[in-house]
Amino acid sequence: MSLSALDSIDDALQATKGLLLPFDRAIWLRLAVVMFFVGGGGGFSFPNTSNFGGSDFGNGGGVGGTPSGQVQPPEFTPELMGLIAGFALVVLLIVLVLAVLGGIMEFVFVESLGTEEVRLKQYVSENWGRGLRLFGFRIGFGLLNLLVVVAVLAAIAAATVGFSPEQWTPGGLIGVVLLAIPFLILDALVAGTITGFTTMFVVPIMLLEERGVLSAWRRFWPTLKTEWKEYVSYGIMAFILNIVTAIAQGIIGFVLVLVVTIPFAVVGFGLYFALGGANGVGVIVGSVILVLAVLFVLVVIVLSLLVKVPFQSFLRYYALFVLGDTNDSFDAVAEVRASVRAD
Repeated sequence: MSLSALDSIDDALQATKGLLLPFDRAIWLRLAVVMFFVGGGGGFSFPNTSNFGGSDFGNGGGVGGTPSGQVQPPEFTPELMGLIAGFALVVLLIVLVLAVLGGIMEFVFVESLGTEEVRLKQYVSENWGRGLRLFGFRIGFGLLNLLVVVAVLAAIAAATVGFSPEQWTPGGLIGVVLLAIPFLILDALVAGTITGFTTMFVVPIMLLEERGVLSAWRRFWPTLKTEWKEYVSYGIMAFILNIVTAIAQGIIGFVLVLVVTIPFAVVGFGLYFALGGANGVGVIVGSVILVLAVLFVLVVIVLSLLVKVPFQSFLRYYALFVLGDTNDSFDAVAEVRASVRAD
């Protein structure tokens, strides 16, 4: 008997084509919004080329009594500490808000694939409670996993080099690292499987049966045990497909960035040289170039999200097809499945 984990690849591809073709700008843009939260906010990785520390605003000549070539360390006043704490709090709040929205958008994504309609406002309002529960599970599981990792690493360190820094030697620390690597690899596999299966298989069950995360996991567990061959096969194929799609996204993204760079570069350098190079760049032209740079970054982000849309839709359809094949009551894309397999 053939495995759904193998047969569903072509079905997922056909379902993705049916969703995204012919091109509908509204569907693509709305799914791009979903990708911002589900897919991490961007499909391209750029090296960190910023070098603000290399700017030279003077010759270091004795500002405030500081000798030339030396930097006066900042004084940690209560005001500065308050500013740092406030900034850290703002960053934390932004991260938490994005994480909550990421949980909600998982359900929006699944519902959109099942209905082949992307109604952001409606689906967000219907799924914010489920999203909060998913967010809570992710936070709780992440903290639990962190505690396990810290405890195991501490046990390894205690058994090899001890807790006292006076007992530490380079050879002992290398031994700790070598002993920790197999555990860290195993932990990454287990934790990644749990979080991945939660997203791909438990989320649809939560959506279909109005369950919490743990309740949906208990509902899914008998199917996972019975159809373990399917899910092992899915895990292997999903790993391969993720690598292939990541490479494809990278190539397409790189080409698009090159294409987009040309008009922005022409306009930017045109302004720069038309006004006499560095000596002619005033506040106004500098502001225009800054605006162009910001627009360039925004365009690249939008394009990266659009590139993610077909690939992530395919991968999620693939998981949903496997889930529905292993248990009919978990089929979140029943109409799409019937349409694809009727052809």
